[in-house]
Amino acid sequence: MNSAKDDEIYWNTSDKLVFNFEDNEECQIFGVSQTTAICSQAGTFSVDDDADDYLKSDITPSNLKPLLSVISEKTLTSILKAENLHNVHQEKPLVQPDITLRRILLGQPFMLEQYKSLASKTELLDSAIASGDGNAILIVIIFIAKTLKQSLIQRLLLERPEAVNIYIRYLATTLRTNELTDLLTMLGRSKDAAMTNLQIVLKNTPNIERLLQKLQNCCRMHFTALSDCREGFYVQNYIKLLEWQVAVKATEFSKPLDIHSSVLDCLQNACQHHWNASEGSLVSPTNLSKQHDVSPRQYQCVALTTRASMQAWDDIESIVLTKGWLGSKKLQTSLAIEDILQILHENQAPSSLLAKFLSYIDDLDRRLSLAKKLQCHRAVIDIFVLQRDRVALSEYKSSLHSQSEQYFYAENALCASTVKWKN
Repeated sequence: MNSAKDDEIYWNTSDKLVFNFEDNEECQIFGVSQTTAICSQAGTFSVDDDADDYLKSDITPSNLKPLLSVISEKTLTSILKAENLHNVHQEKPLVQPDITLRRILLGQPFMLEQYKSLASKTELLDSAIASGDGNAILIVIIFIAKTLKQSLIQRLLLERPEAVNIYIRYLATTLRTNELTDLLTMLGRSKDAAMTNLQIVLKNTPNIERLLQKLQNCCRMHFTALSDCREGFYVQNYIKLLEWQVAVKATEFSKPLDIHSSVLDCLQNACQHHWNASEGSLVSPTNLSKQHDVSPRQYQCVALTTRASMQAWDDIESIVLTKGWLGSKKLQTSLAIEDILQILHENQAPSSLLAKFLSYIDDLDRRLSLAKKLQCHRAVIDIFVLQRDRVALSEYKSSLHSQSEQYFYAENALCASTVKWKN
């Protein structure tokens, strides 16, 4: 009896309970709550007042059974993993392209890392294209380009020309020439790759030696394989022109040339600084003209204007005149005589030189009109003498400044006894 009574008193009065059947919130196993065990294993358990009380209790190890004696270690580990996975899934952001795109368009924080599969990335890109916003499309493309292999990127872009054009402009703007060239070549747009590469090189290379080197590489890598691309011919000619400029730059008295100078600009420089260079010399004007198929008219116009501006009158005849029969000289030019005379007049050529070129005009009336227009008084006087028009010569003499050279020249012509005047 006493034993039964003692047992009843123990179960009703002791605070050292191992099982508490009235506690529905925590199911305790051998003095350790299930929640406490899980939290301890997960590293999230925090010690509070109740825990302090528990630690201060006088439960002896003999009163407790090890947890792993009731449940296996494998089962406990599975329970803990399942709990952790449940928490992770609750915190993982949802893959929703519409919401992500809206955050991009509104300038709000967004995250693209959750788009891991090809399908989700494709859906996000299509949503960006449908929005019509270039910035959003570019953001998505850059993300995709960093996370997919080239073959998949190629397939996506081939089917979406809007995305391709935006990405091409981005690569060109940021001067990522190699990536841009590879992309266009990969898409089968070899000519576009060559022309885009050429444009970037020309626009962003201020040093002439460096530009020459880059153009040579560009021509070899891209234009050589494009046999039907006429632009390749112009690139080769430009390379020759740059080689000429580099050679001129090395000479002692050359005027510095702009890196993008035209053939005619270079020809003007050659006529000014290398007029007397031998014909076989790289820097000679005639050699430059032959290299770049400069037409005779263009050559004569540039050479005549340049030498006249330098008052090099002795060189003028060699440009437009050639030797005829018996050592005489005749006019041989692709320029109109009016153009030649206008150039000489604008550069204040001597009256005698103007009169000499006026004499190559056979029509006297036309010659007289040009002589008056250019105020070449000597030529006007000579024409009146040839026409034996004494009256017209007298009237013209009266219009001249008295005591001037032209005045005395007209007076001497009127007094010439060899002229048979018609009036």
